[in-house]
Amino acid sequence: MMLYLYVLQNQWLVIALLAGAALVLLAALTYQALWLPRGVEKQSETIKVRGPLNFLRWLRSFMPWVIIILFGVCIAFTLFEVTHNHAIPPNW
Repeated sequence: MMLYLYVLQNQWLVIALLAGAALVLLAALTYQALWLPRGVEKQSETIKVRGPLNFLRWLRSFMPWVIIILFGVCIAFTLFEVTHNHAIPPNW
């Protein structure tokens, strides 16, 4: 028995897998942040995030740019697929 994965027929499966991967990455980054030394915590309390540019700088301070781009592409793909397929009813 072979597993046939048709992306257009099983979009929920692909989105669930991407969401699961994103949650695993988020859990790994959160776990890593739990073990930072105390000095970094005091420094992070002084950082105030105001606006999208400061948010991206703050995010870049502890998260690699590859993961930021990956999240951006996943969000853009999801939004594109939802808006592209919102008027197409499923074939039952």
